[in-house]
Amino acid sequence: MRRLVAFLASVVLALALFPTSAEAAGGTRLKLRFGWCESACKIYVTVTNRSRYNISWVGGTCRLQVNGRYVGKGTIYIGPISRGRSRTSTCSVVDARLVDAWYDYQDGDADFDTYATAHAQVHYRY
Repeated sequence: MRRLVAFLASVVLALALFPTSAEAAGGTRLKLRFGWCESACKIYVTVTNRSRYNISWVGGTCRLQVNGRYVGKGTIYIGPISRGRSRTSTCSVVDARLVDAWYDYQDGDADFDTYATAHAQVHYRY
């Protein structure tokens, strides 16, 4: 019985030393900036690894809203990031709703106020 308790205590301690996925996501920082927008929007996503572990894979999605309306989403693949470094990738959003919003802007019917969000999924290498 003592050996079982000692084994379980060591497993709990070992799991407490490694970051969980929620803690791992806190070790990164996302920055978004826009490229060009017309029939497609190019969003530049910069991910900075602020943790003390190397990241073996980073990917995710980005969503684009124009004038408060959802107009499309795209996927991001960034790849591995060493600790303390950053990498930049693009997320292209191509959708018919985006084209409609752009034509409304060109005709003078609406503004083209863009708002983008990005969600990255991070896998660490220990």
